[in-house]
Amino acid sequence: MAIDITLYEYGPSRSKQARWALLECGLEFKAISGLEVLHSEELKKVNPMGKVPAVVIDGEPLFEAAAICTYLADLVPEKGLIAPSGTRERALHLQWVSFALTEMEAYLWSNARNTFVLPKEQRITALFEQNNATFTHAAKVLDKILEESDYLVGNRFSITDLLVGFTLNWGNGAGLLNDMPNLQEYLARLKERPHCTL
Repeated sequence: MAIDITLYEYGPSRSKQARWALLECGLEFKAISGLEVLHSEELKKVNPMGKVPAVVIDGEPLFEAAAICTYLADLVPEKGLIAPSGTRERALHLQWVSFALTEMEAYLWSNARNTFVLPKEQRITALFEQNNATFTHAAKVLDKILEESDYLVGNRFSITDLLVGFTLNWGNGAGLLNDMPNLQEYLARLKERPHCTL
């Protein structure tokens, strides 16, 4: 049965995760793209914050990249992109995605907000050094995990890697993974995938 999907996206954002997930899942979708979509009244009907990514799936809105990507993978279980609910592997998916969002991405986003998002007079740069150190501390945990495995769950590519890989790639672009060879190799593996949007 066909699924009606509309993706709201803007290139340099977390919407890259949703697009990549849709492509990995092999799902057809319509995209509404561009800077003008951000904070538009149309988008606010899907995500009250007016942020991307957001999707409408069979008439139902959903936002936040982790929720979108997890749900999309659940729609096509035959693709093997996520473990079934109630399994240890599904718990590991939730663990690593939560870890990336709370222990790593929050600090990158704090830096970004205070570099180019907020007006100059509202920016606070004093925390950059602490933010970078906190991100790096967490990244070293993943570097150690990936010393023994190519991927985070079940030693095979999954939606977990797509979500966590986005955060790691962001940190890598900021020069925070220079001394972490396992994470560098991990990102290289992810970038070899034909649908990768990193």
